[in-house]
Amino acid sequence: MKRHHPGQTQAAHVHPFALKVTVAVLAGAGILSSASVWAQDAATIDTNTAVVTVSGVRKAAQSAQTIKRNSDEVVDSIVAEEAGKFPDKNVAEMLGRITGVQVRREFGEANSVVIRGLPGLVTLLNGREMYTSSGRSLYLADIPAAMLYRVDAYKTQGAEMVEGGTAGVIDVRTSRPFDAKGFTSNVVARVENRDKSNSTDPNVSGMVSNRWKTQYGEIGALVGLSYQKGNYHDEVTWNSPPEPRGNGITGPNDLGHVLYQGERERKAANFAFQWRPSQDVELFAEGISTEIDHAAQRQFFVAGLGWNPNSQFTLIPGTNQVASVTSTNAFPFSLSSTQAPLDYSIGSQGAIGARWDVSRQLRLTTELARTVSNFRQEFPIMDFIASPPTVTGNTYVNGGAQFYYPGYDMMSVNNYRVATLFDNHSHSEGRSTDWRADAIWNPAEEGFVKELSTGFRIAKRVASFAHELNGFMPAPGNIPLSSVPQLACTSMPMAGDYGLAQWLTPCAGYMHDNLTAIRRMFNGTGLKTEEDKLSRFNNEEDTYAIYGKAKFGFDVGSIPVDGTAGVRVVHTRASLNGFSLANNVILPVNSQPSSTDVLPNATLKALVAPDVIARLTAGKSMQRANFDQFNPGVSYNVPSTTVMAVGNGGNPDLKPIEGNNFDAGLEWYFAPTGSLTGTLFRHDFKNYILTSSTKETYNGIVYDVNRPRNMSKGTLQGAELAYQQFYDGLPGFLNGLGLQANVTYMKGDLTDVNGDLKPFVGMSKLSYNVVGLYERGGWSGRLAYSWRDKFVETFNYRGLGFDLIVAPIKTLDGSISYKINDNMSVTLDAENLLDRTYHDYHGVPSNPRDIRRYDRVIGLSLRWKI
Repeated sequence: MKRHHPGQTQAAHVHPFALKVTVAVLAGAGILSSASVWAQDAATIDTNTAVVTVSGVRKAAQSAQTIKRNSDEVVDSIVAEEAGKFPDKNVAEMLGRITGVQVRREFGEANSVVIRGLPGLVTLLNGREMYTSSGRSLYLADIPAAMLYRVDAYKTQGAEMVEGGTAGVIDVRTSRPFDAKGFTSNVVARVENRDKSNSTDPNVSGMVSNRWKTQYGEIGALVGLSYQKGNYHDEVTWNSPPEPRGNGITGPNDLGHVLYQGERERKAANFAFQWRPSQDVELFAEGISTEIDHAAQRQFFVAGLGWNPNSQFTLIPGTNQVASVTSTNAFPFSLSSTQAPLDYSIGSQGAIGARWDVSRQLRLTTELARTVSNFRQEFPIMDFIASPPTVTGNTYVNGGAQFYYPGYDMMSVNNYRVATLFDNHSHSEGRSTDWRADAIWNPAEEGFVKELSTGFRIAKRVASFAHELNGFMPAPGNIPLSSVPQLACTSMPMAGDYGLAQWLTPCAGYMHDNLTAIRRMFNGTGLKTEEDKLSRFNNEEDTYAIYGKAKFGFDVGSIPVDGTAGVRVVHTRASLNGFSLANNVILPVNSQPSSTDVLPNATLKALVAPDVIARLTAGKSMQRANFDQFNPGVSYNVPSTTVMAVGNGGNPDLKPIEGNNFDAGLEWYFAPTGSLTGTLFRHDFKNYILTSSTKETYNGIVYDVNRPRNMSKGTLQGAELAYQQFYDGLPGFLNGLGLQANVTYMKGDLTDVNGDLKPFVGMSKLSYNVVGLYERGGWSGRLAYSWRDKFVETFNYRGLGFDLIVAPIKTLDGSISYKINDNMSVTLDAENLLDRTYHDYHGVPSNPRDIRRYDRVIGLSLRWKI
């Protein structure tokens, strides 16, 4: 398809009075900041423990284990083996190996992330809130691994952390120049081959960093660049929901295929500047920007089964579900369609901040950050209609649907007509300014109180969104495809045998290159569809937060106990602007909700044996609804032969989700890279938000309208177990073997206002990861297997009374590296070795919905460093 878019050292002497006055002035002006990195990492004023030196697979595992052991909160981390070196391409992919974290992979990469089955995450970049366009979370796949220092997945939250997540916090830490001892640089060149898309694509990244001692103090600077290009191919074959066929028998109306192809380009850059004029003062400036071009096409084929009294069918043995059907001379509905999304996204964040150690006991930090993110999409869809007389369909063959058209040529332009254009488009934007300041005080004498800290944060956020109004355009008259053959392309080949192998489908590239002319063919003007007022929102949200936290310690007999107690008070004030429909008149709506949330948190950590830690945490968390969920408007599809009567709306009366969270853990650290840890957890929810479908009538048509609603309450509980060890006692080459393994078990449900139980969407009861490690001499490697149990994808699917359920998913990835010399290494990695499938079904396994297959990826990387 044609693309269109593109450790501390003493510095030189500086007069202390002048320096302190300068810092005070900058802090008062809001230019210095509490680098939340400092606020969260620093247990005391000595920050040496916050610097993680990494070298090799073993050292990376050791560093992650040290972070977990020393943390007040329940946290799991992934640390770079060396600066800029991770075995994954982006943040989302690496998170899938962390205990209790599950990711979903489609469209060529890992994307959505859940912690303990819950999607309510706070995503932070260097301790600061970061998001994508009008959403509340960062699209983690957009952050390339080349820029990372480490990733922390917090299951519990301290009072000093930015609020907003009931599931946990993902904090992505980028490299800074003071992380290294001096000059360092690296360049990574990678090519990856994907089997189903039959493509070989480049990935290039590089980083250079240095620090200097000058007469003005120590200065450090870092610059990083990344370019990733990736083609992908996903293929899907599906069944529509089952419907009664008489005598208790059920079967689908339609079968179909969907072939996804896309090309995604990511360009990213980051910088960091640090200046330490004296040992007591440090200033920094840093920023990151990512730009994504994504051109895709989704080729659909919808095969009606032509049900009539003469249709012949068989049943799946032992069920009343139809296995196969043949309808002769039925002229079933047959549609070929291409969706051609063209996406452009750009997001940037910049921050300046400082630390001032006023004395040996008092540290002040402050930080000012600005985030801007924009997204826009052109999404034309065109349909062709064919009229074959006979169809034969099988509802479950090779894991999916299979259908044929005997005696009918689906590759002839003479057998199609142009039917429909959907002129879809949307755009969204997010902007925010955050300022926070913190103070940390350590008593001069050892006692019960080890540290007191306090701080505040002020954040102003604006989010907006709009999409098209009724992009549906039927073709004027009967347009035979033979009269406009330039619109037709041959569909992509399929890896599996699903009957109809190829067909004619609208050309995505032609649609983008000639979109104005195509619009003119359908509407006579060539004009773009106007925006839907009911889809628009422009929301403002102001947040004011203040916290206080104490760290303490005492002995219970011979057992030392450390703990924290803190509280965060958050006041949120919003102005939510949208539109609603009353008596077919569109009216502006403004609501100004406000809330004050008090979020206490406490932890206890006891050293019950020299290498054994018992841990207890309890706290309250809150999560605001997404901005689009507040939108009072409802957007209705125009129902047709290809579009169901569906509406999507919001709920301006949504309340924040409240969570009371409890964790109890026991952790045994028997070696620098050896540990066995277990955690029991429970989350009690109030006002949990669940989106479901209900029947609503508009203009005499019954629509399935999806709306978010607050549930009355909910409970989720479970256990995590993790193990890590390198087997140093093994003989010979086996001496380099290591193992990481973890398992998570969960159960829970939600209760609505009527007392009915609802499932947690996206929660697998059981999941586990097993990662084999190896490092010896110049060789290192990983082999990672992940498995997650079935989960509910959509509650009350299309209002039909059953849930859409995803079957268990298993994934196997691997990599092997060889260090040629001190400056150069080569890595071979492979993703999706098992040719995984994604399979979901309508309530019960004998009613399948679809089966999805993805690319196998083989990558070869060459890394050069100094």
